[in-house]
Amino acid sequence: MNPWRPPDDGPPVPWPRIGESLRLPQLGLDPHKLSARIPEDSRRAAVGVILWGDPAGARKIVLVQRGFGAPHHPGEIAFPGGMAEPRDRDLPATARREVAEEIGVTEGLWELGCFPDGVAKARVRFTPVFFRWEQPEPRFRLDHELEQALMLPLAPLMEAPWTIQRLERHGLALDVPRLELPQAPLWGATAFVLKAWLDILRGLA
Repeated sequence: MNPWRPPDDGPPVPWPRIGESLRLPQLGLDPHKLSARIPEDSRRAAVGVILWGDPAGARKIVLVQRGFGAPHHPGEIAFPGGMAEPRDRDLPATARREVAEEIGVTEGLWELGCFPDGVAKARVRFTPVFFRWEQPEPRFRLDHELEQALMLPLAPLMEAPWTIQRLERHGLALDVPRLELPQAPLWGATAFVLKAWLDILRGLA
């Protein structure tokens, strides 16, 4: 399948609409869990979902590609994030620390809220923490295990040619979204969380 080549930019998605997309899941029957998978690891993790934009709204979302020689998930596209540490005050603090360590973003992050938890391939429960970032000229300082940082236009991403991939994990069949990008496929737990949020966001248009 030919990869989707995103445009350089797209129309801004207003910040109130972003906020509503994070509020609505809190009203559901299970506001803290997105995946039906049961985590086997009792540790917790968090990822930073950074929405870059300006006062008019969010324009792009920040993802990273792991290095092809990285010990975990080589070459895969994901949100910056990792395991919680004892020194972290809470999971949003974990997300901030991991964002600082992985892509060097330490200032200007405005916490918007959390999305229901996903479960990674390693059977670890992770919390997506959303941040608003209005840095006029976004710059990154990448960890040595990362290949690159990606900034995908948010509005076009809602209309991208997503497909569904059936995965079997520990006896549980899961239908996971997948998007072919020039760098690598966007799939797995990252795509599961991202597409679930994009569907809510799109429904608010």
